[in-house]
Amino acid sequence: MSSHLPLSSRFVLLAALLLPPAAPAQTTLPAGGPRGATAPEGTYITLGRYEVAAAKIGARSTDLLTSVTVVGADQLENESTDYTLELLGKIPGVTLTDFNQGVITADVSLRGYNGEGSSPHLRLLVDGIPHNLNNGYNDLGPLFPLEIERIEVVKGTADPRYGLNAVAGSVNVHTFQSFTGQKLKVMAGSFGVQEGQALAGYRSGNFSQTYFAGYRHSDGYRDHSTLDKHSFAGKWAVTGDAERWRLGLSARYHHFDGDGPGYLSYADSRRTPTASPAYSSTDGGTQDNLQFSLHGDAQLGPAVTASAKVYRHDVERHRYVRFTAAGAQQERLENELHSGATFTTQWRSTDLGFPLIVDAGAELHRQDADNQRYATAARVRTATTRNHNYTLDNTGLFLGAELRPTSQFRITGALRADRFDGELLNRVNNARTPILTADTIWQPKLSAAYQPHASTQFYASFGRAFQFGGGAAAYSAKPLDASRNDGYELGLRFTPTRALTARLALWRQTATDEIRLKPDNSGDSENIGETRRDGVDLELAWRASAAVNLWASYTVQSGKLTNPGLRPADAALRGKKIDHIPDYHAKAGADWNVTPAFTASVSLLAQGSYQLTTANNLGRWGSAATTHVDLRYRYKKAVVGLSMKNVFDRYSEYVWHDGAQTLHSPADARGFLGSVSFEF
Repeated sequence: MSSHLPLSSRFVLLAALLLPPAAPAQTTLPAGGPRGATAPEGTYITLGRYEVAAAKIGARSTDLLTSVTVVGADQLENESTDYTLELLGKIPGVTLTDFNQGVITADVSLRGYNGEGSSPHLRLLVDGIPHNLNNGYNDLGPLFPLEIERIEVVKGTADPRYGLNAVAGSVNVHTFQSFTGQKLKVMAGSFGVQEGQALAGYRSGNFSQTYFAGYRHSDGYRDHSTLDKHSFAGKWAVTGDAERWRLGLSARYHHFDGDGPGYLSYADSRRTPTASPAYSSTDGGTQDNLQFSLHGDAQLGPAVTASAKVYRHDVERHRYVRFTAAGAQQERLENELHSGATFTTQWRSTDLGFPLIVDAGAELHRQDADNQRYATAARVRTATTRNHNYTLDNTGLFLGAELRPTSQFRITGALRADRFDGELLNRVNNARTPILTADTIWQPKLSAAYQPHASTQFYASFGRAFQFGGGAAAYSAKPLDASRNDGYELGLRFTPTRALTARLALWRQTATDEIRLKPDNSGDSENIGETRRDGVDLELAWRASAAVNLWASYTVQSGKLTNPGLRPADAALRGKKIDHIPDYHAKAGADWNVTPAFTASVSLLAQGSYQLTTANNLGRWGSAATTHVDLRYRYKKAVVGLSMKNVFDRYSEYVWHDGAQTLHSPADARGFLGSVSFEF
């Protein structure tokens, strides 16, 4: 696989970002304190105000009385990942499904859904801009860890801000917008990893500019799994006097080129886990992302704030894949244009004798997506198997309010409405199919919290969400209802001391007419009937001493087919578990400041096994437990790091069944990475 620039040139390009611009000469750093935007410290549990716009100017949503987890930059910048979605693997309740197949990397899931990509259920945003593909797949490829300020994960259905894909929650990744200073990080280690990242920001008066560049090369743990990727981003902003308004422009480009190692039989995965089958020798693909967005925030009056965004996101993905020796190679092309605008506003009043907060928002989102597939032999086309164009227009509105009639009690309510338009054009036969439903999809939300003591808070929430099919499943010759998903959560947040925080949540999500991708390569989906998902989340964060921080989480979850479809064969599936849902997650970690200059961190990530098919007749697979250690030593403005992944060399894998056999994708064995970071 060829690279666009030699490695030395890429590092020169990264380092060039650290040089201050020739003008303006009066560029200065903020006085006092650490340089750069302030991010949440560490990984903590929160149940409270959830930011939707710029910190000092923009409107905020009502309190979200549901599970919210925030991961700060200090926990992210030391990570090393081939695929940025891996950063979400440590977050409580999140399932990371690692396909490790080149341009098809991984996916994440919440609340008892699986990460197979067959049932879209998670809304992904970067700086408030949607980053789901047309089929619902979550795409974080353009980002590197050093550019991320924080990641916020909202679980459940109580959040009114998002409709499409937000069946089980949302992930909002915030990148540095007005960073001041310069950071450079270079890394090398096992499996041929070579990486460089640079973040630089400058401010002059009311004008700020932030730049990022990142490059990564890896030979991969398995044969035929080489990858190269690079990203560039620029952000420019003008802020008004007293920071009463802010206008910003953001641009980002990303390129990925990777081989696909393919899937192994059970015997080969145990005998030679690093191997790649001969029939996958020409598998692999590329992806390009180009994104522009305009952001505006304003304080419109003493009690009114507003925020608006306009964006355009182009995604081109080109992939060759052959799953088995008996099957043919496929060429898959996805060329998508996502564009739209969002607007939110908030009004606060105390004239009623108690605080009242009213939020409103509107979202316009358009997708124009080409989806093509061809039968190929060694990347030479032999037949056309799919040539679809999807247009999808989504209009969403929400209105919400928060009341605090007493200091101990608060209640939030909201109503969201979504409508869709568009059509499927099958270019093979020029047939046109209208959108699945033109009806308004209503989604009520209601939450309440009672705080009898400063250390204790009880909360309950209800929210309705909907599931809309991805790809061809969004269209039908006859109107059909979208799947309705009702979510419930009961929780307790307990802070007996300033050093210890715990949260316990019991949740359930029930769905009518759940939608799932058909396994027949048609691009269409089918209804699998009524489903129910149940779970318990326990999260702990403890500052054991001035030098030691501990965190842990444990999630028990299940998903079942409670009332399958009407076909005779479906009756046997009643009560069966939904496939690829681990029955538990256990995650824990410790950060120890051994000395002011030396820090040691350890984390344990474990998950239970899952059923391979909805028939539940092929045994349980996928259990895993891996330990990671990170050591850092600071000397003046440099930090030297050593990371050890999968310290005990535990075997883990992703497994699926093609109807005839199990197919396996082994995860990385033990690996070591050394890094040097500089901050100027």
